[in-house]
Amino acid sequence: MLQRYKNWIIALVVIIAAFVAYSVFFAGKDTSTLTVQTVDPSQTAVEQELIALLLQLRSIKLDLSLFDDNDFKSLQDFSQGLVPEPVGRPNPFQPLK
Repeated sequence: MLQRYKNWIIALVVIIAAFVAYSVFFAGKDTSTLTVQTVDPSQTAVEQELIALLLQLRSIKLDLSLFDDNDFKSLQDFSQGLVPEPVGRPNPFQPLK
């Protein structure tokens, strides 16, 4: 009789083991979608520092007289233009016709 129901017994044992494993690993976890976030006072201090630093950076003024200098005007441009390359097929993975 054991040989006849062997597959059913194995399937039942696997299902029970899966249920036990699921309940052990996921039973204590909260599944609600709403969460409460507390604000750390040290975090707000860091944020205040960052805002102060950004305000200092905003007040920086650049001296544009550099561009009127003769040494700057004597600089040469050695850049090279881009050469257009031939365009391939619209879909390179499409089989050849």
